[in-house]
Amino acid sequence: MLHIMPHWNWPDKIGQNILLRVFSNCKQVELFLNGKSRGKQEMKPDWFLDWNVKYEPGVLEAKGYDANGKLTLETKDETTGEPTAIQLSPDRTQINANGEDCSVINVSIVDAQGRVVPTADNLIHFELSGPGKIIGVGNGDPSCHEPDKCEGNWQRSAFNGYAQVIVQSSTRSGSLRLTATSPRGANIVIQITI
Repeated sequence: MLHIMPHWNWPDKIGQNILLRVFSNCKQVELFLNGKSRGKQEMKPDWFLDWNVKYEPGVLEAKGYDANGKLTLETKDETTGEPTAIQLSPDRTQINANGEDCSVINVSIVDAQGRVVPTADNLIHFELSGPGKIIGVGNGDPSCHEPDKCEGNWQRSAFNGYAQVIVQSSTRSGSLRLTATSPRGANIVIQITI
């Protein structure tokens, strides 16, 4: 396991130090910014590593090594562009026509290169046509007061570039068509078969 936090989108902090924290079960971790090493540190069991790195846009990379110094894991985080599109990723594109079966659709706000924008908080509107209904929306933000359920006007703000919508079948077969729109992102449509 190798994870860097926080994200690497800080346009108002160019040249300022950003505290980066790396969680890993590797023996050593080396951090890179735009190909330049920021140092290698020993990992204590069940702990984390910190680096203070002057922010500059680009690619942040962490490399994890085993006890023999062999590279075992790599992860990276890139500075993204502005939000330009919405991506919908259903857990299933076919559900049963039993009035209970559901598909959970993950929503991502991405830039022109398809990278999730970690600072995106776009308000996303959802519409569903066909023999089914939306039964809930969410975004994982514990401080969000937007309703998870509503009648008619289904919407949710993205949190760290993500949101979620759940659709449920009816007892009729057919095709569900989910449309997601946002003022700061292109519209997208997916189809789920019942």
